[in-house]
Amino acid sequence: MLRSSGDGTPEDSLKAEVREDARLLAAIADGNQHALAALYRRRGDMLYSLLMRMLTNEMEAQEATQDAFVAIWQRAHKYDPCRSSPLAWMVMIARGLALDRLRARSRRSANHTAYEHEVMSLELEINRPIQAERDDLAAACASALNRLPEDQAHAVQLAFLRGWTHKEIASAAGEPLGTVKARIRRGLLALRKALKDYHA
Repeated sequence: MLRSSGDGTPEDSLKAEVREDARLLAAIADGNQHALAALYRRRGDMLYSLLMRMLTNEMEAQEATQDAFVAIWQRAHKYDPCRSSPLAWMVMIARGLALDRLRARSRRSANHTAYEHEVMSLELEINRPIQAERDDLAAACASALNRLPEDQAHAVQLAFLRGWTHKEIASAAGEPLGTVKARIRRGLLALRKALKDYHA
C-alpha cells in the first residue's frame, strides 16, 4: 500500500531535514551569517559529540567544533548535493579536523619525548664532574649554566648545544614560541653577566 507524501513518515522527516540543511548551506555560501548560526544550532551538538568521541578532550572538542563551522562557512560554496548529503559533508569536515588534531597530538608527544631525552642527556653532561684537563672557560660555562633557572638552562642548551630551533623547542616543550624566545634571551643575558669578568 502506497503512503501519501503528507503522512509524516520518518522518510519524509529525513528528507525535510536534508532540505533544510541544504537550504542553510546555500545561504551560507551566499555569505548569510544568520544561516550559519541556524546551522550551528541545528548541528553543533551532534558534531561536538562526534569530535568528543574522537578526541576524548572537552576543550579540544569545543575548539574543533568551532573550527568545523569556520570551515563550513569557508567551504559552503563547494558543497555538492550530488556527492553527499549536507550532514555527511559536515561530518567529513569535522572528522578531518579531528584527525589533523590527533596527528598533531602524536607529533607533539613524540617531540616531547625527544625533548625529555635531550634534557636528560644535557643534565648528565653539564653535571658531570669537571676534569682537571678541561679548560677553565668550559668549567666557568658549566658553572654559569648550573646557576640559571632550569627552564632557561634547558632552552639555552638545546638551542646552542643541540642546534634546536626556537620553534622546535617551543613545540616539544608545549609552550608558546614567545615564551621560549624570551627565556633564551634572559638565559643568554644571565650567562653574559656571569662570564663578563672571565679572562681566558
